[in-house]
Amino acid sequence: MVLQAGLDEVARFLERADPPGCPEATPARHALAGIAWHLRTGGGWRLLPAGFPPWRTVYGWFRRWIDKGLFESLLRSLTRRQRRRCGRRSEPRLAIIDTQSVKCIGVRGPRGYDGAKKVVGRKRVALVDAEGHVLALAVVPANVQDRDTLPALDDGKEQWPSLRLAILDGAFAAERCREWCNIHGMRHRVVEKDPDQKGFVVLERRWVVERTFGWLSHWGGLHRERAGRLDVATGRLVCAASLMAANALNNPA
Repeated sequence: MVLQAGLDEVARFLERADPPGCPEATPARHALAGIAWHLRTGGGWRLLPAGFPPWRTVYGWFRRWIDKGLFESLLRSLTRRQRRRCGRRSEPRLAIIDTQSVKCIGVRGPRGYDGAKKVVGRKRVALVDAEGHVLALAVVPANVQDRDTLPALDDGKEQWPSLRLAILDGAFAAERCREWCNIHGMRHRVVEKDPDQKGFVVLERRWVVERTFGWLSHWGGLHRERAGRLDVATGRLVCAASLMAANALNNPA
């Protein structure tokens, strides 16, 4: 369940970053509650229950905040706070990158077929730190090979100039991946399973990003890609990650 303290903190940030233009405007807290319901339950925008603002109002604020990049800015701030709470420096040096393919519901927009996962849909690209805190997210059609997804993280990586080492799996072993890391000032390290090992093996650092995808799976609205545009699909992920981080920071446990 979405914690009220986390919603309140995110709403305060949005109100400071994008103040309402008139006193009659829908409060950010009310619009954010509708967005959280959509992401948490997977219900359509038009199915917002009574008690929330009209769905067009909620969706309009959501798109406005995405276009302004507010969720990305908020997530960076929350990630720095999470790192300090874990006893780490606010600026990370280690990055872990991986992808996740998910199916699309019947909406318009870019999609593709991932032959390895047998999925028609889209591919999510995640950049996380050593603790699994989200640094950047992107969404591309599922037919894009893992080694070709890294440019989708260009804008997100530029916000973390302190990163010096990228850990990836065998799907990123191509020379173009090494070149991408070099361009962004990072060393490139591929972690693969030993050919002689049998069965399930926990690979160094690889489980961290998989755990992050597991955290995001608690949001029912993310089980399928349902946005028509890739930027909105990315915004849904970043918004959920921001709410998740705010909840963690405001959870006394």
